[in-house]
Amino acid sequence: MNRQRSLRLPGGHRPLRAIAFDLDSTLTRPYLDFTRLRKQLDFPEGDILQWLDGLSPYQRSEAIQIIEAFEQDGVENVTWNDSAQEPVEAVRAMGLLTAIVTRNSRASLRAVCKRLAITVDQLVAREDAPPKPHPACLHYTAEKLAVPIEQLLMVGDYRHDTDAGKAAGAMTVLLTNGKSPTWIVTADLIVERLSDLLAHIE
Repeated sequence: MNRQRSLRLPGGHRPLRAIAFDLDSTLTRPYLDFTRLRKQLDFPEGDILQWLDGLSPYQRSEAIQIIEAFEQDGVENVTWNDSAQEPVEAVRAMGLLTAIVTRNSRASLRAVCKRLAITVDQLVAREDAPPKPHPACLHYTAEKLAVPIEQLLMVGDYRHDTDAGKAAGAMTVLLTNGKSPTWIVTADLIVERLSDLLAHIE
């Protein structure tokens, strides 16, 4: 049964009913070699999913086949991120709803969850809603979980995650994995390890 908790932020406590996690480099260790993918696509810089929108139907179809094959190949190497498995299990035990919101394909997302035995209440892939940094994927998540967007927390390791969360009206946590961000951070909270998040949930 879904329970309301609270998230302790620098500005005070906020009601919390659900947590949406990013996948790659948040729940899992980095397992996709995007440098290799960019070489395959001949697209050295920029947002790959936005770049797809500008291609002709034939070019887009070819590029999607390359991307999906790349994602499936990466599943063979996927492992849990450091200190990630226990927090996911802990927040579910607290009665919080959970989701994974990723820019990956639905097939890739399901394969990762099967391989690592990840159980959450909702899976959201790029086929389900416009992907991060667009806020629509988080509105979709909140709707599917039947929680107010302002009581949803988005947790991820990159600006796409926190930008999407901020734009949607959700709470946001940036996971640094021990590295210093190279952009201006607007997240409500910054943690080094996913396990650090548990100390802020009451």
